[in-house]
Amino acid sequence: MDKLSILSQIRERDDLLSLPQALAEILREVDNPDFSSENLAKIILKDPPLTGKILKVANSALYKRYSGIKTVNQAVQALGATTVKCLALSSSVFHPDQIERDSGINSQDYFTNILTVAAAAEKIAEATGYKATEEAFVAGLLHDIGTMFYIHHYPTDYRKVAQARVPGVRDVLRAEQKVFGLTHCEAGSELATRWRLPDYVARAILNHHNDVSDGNQPQIASIIRLATLLIDDSHAGYRMDLEDRLNAIAVASKNLGLTKEDVDIISIQLMSQTISVAEYLGVDIGDIEQMVTRANQEIWRAYLMIESLFKERQEMSQKLLQQERVRGAYESKNIAMATLSHYLNNAAMAIYGRSQMARMQHKKGDAELIMAKLPESLDVIDKSIQKMVAVLAEMSEISPIDEVEFLSTSQAMNMDDRIAKRMQQMDKESVVVLPEEATAIR
Repeated sequence: MDKLSILSQIRERDDLLSLPQALAEILREVDNPDFSSENLAKIILKDPPLTGKILKVANSALYKRYSGIKTVNQAVQALGATTVKCLALSSSVFHPDQIERDSGINSQDYFTNILTVAAAAEKIAEATGYKATEEAFVAGLLHDIGTMFYIHHYPTDYRKVAQARVPGVRDVLRAEQKVFGLTHCEAGSELATRWRLPDYVARAILNHHNDVSDGNQPQIASIIRLATLLIDDSHAGYRMDLEDRLNAIAVASKNLGLTKEDVDIISIQLMSQTISVAEYLGVDIGDIEQMVTRANQEIWRAYLMIESLFKERQEMSQKLLQQERVRGAYESKNIAMATLSHYLNNAAMAIYGRSQMARMQHKKGDAELIMAKLPESLDVIDKSIQKMVAVLAEMSEISPIDEVEFLSTSQAMNMDDRIAKRMQQMDKESVVVLPEEATAIR
């Protein structure tokens, strides 16, 4: 398999992801300065499944101010062009049966990631004052169509990427390059061009894993870049180093004129926003308990990565102790503490936001299973917050070393042991079952 054969397939085959011809026509009509609901309705009627979905949404409780909508023309007028465009895109892309079993990809996890990027893109666009937030949302929905192309047409080959079984590489783009000859970003951009999607979509797809700080890319590309950095792209097999990811977020935020506080607010809102988007588009991403479980697993993965980073910082501190004694140890340890405090504070804020969102959903829900199990899930998240706050408390006791003089390595504090003892004590006081995946990482 090579680049030329993949490109030839994209450019010549007519059954790529089975996208309907109506989609491209809808996008062109919505962007037409002489747009009319009557013309758009005629295009939609060419696609019976989409026609049914739009009529169903128009008559749903979400749009209860309208009643008795019987024609597509009425539905278009009631919903608006942007809503119709999003529904058309979701009908074309979000099909669980396109996530082949042989690929090893969980469709709910995969669609959750895509919808989270779309939700984040819309929020980022709002925060930056971008005039057409629906453009960011659409680009977010379609940013990963290259991956879907591989999953759909080459599920067995993509399984190697999804399970990080491509030897000699450490990131998803190099793995895809080695297996297919081109990345999912390049494949997705080619698909967007083939389908005659707007140029901003194609360029955002092409660059969603790239630093776009050179100023030659549209703002949408920078928005999608930041949106993808805010999620844990777990289905891709190769996770970005935590410190590299945080640095990339800082760069992408700066490019868009956003502060750290702006990004924190967006991150806290993402889980509830993703649930709303999934309900709005009719995409199955699992119930609340499943989402909370996935979020909790992500938190533990991040926590274990922080532990690893903490150990690296400790080893660095010990080397500096040997080389520069007091000054080296003091500066390196303070850098380590400041860094870890930043990581853990962000994690605690994210957990708190998710906890509050879950409680809100619990109050609104009427499913007996959710009502029975949601409080237990919330207790797990709250207990995780308590544990992480306890770690911060331990770090606070270690940090003030202004008056401590290190004369030798043997006199240096062993922070790893201190944290380990604190965590052992907390486990005795309150049992928390770690997700199997997090335990495997350890």
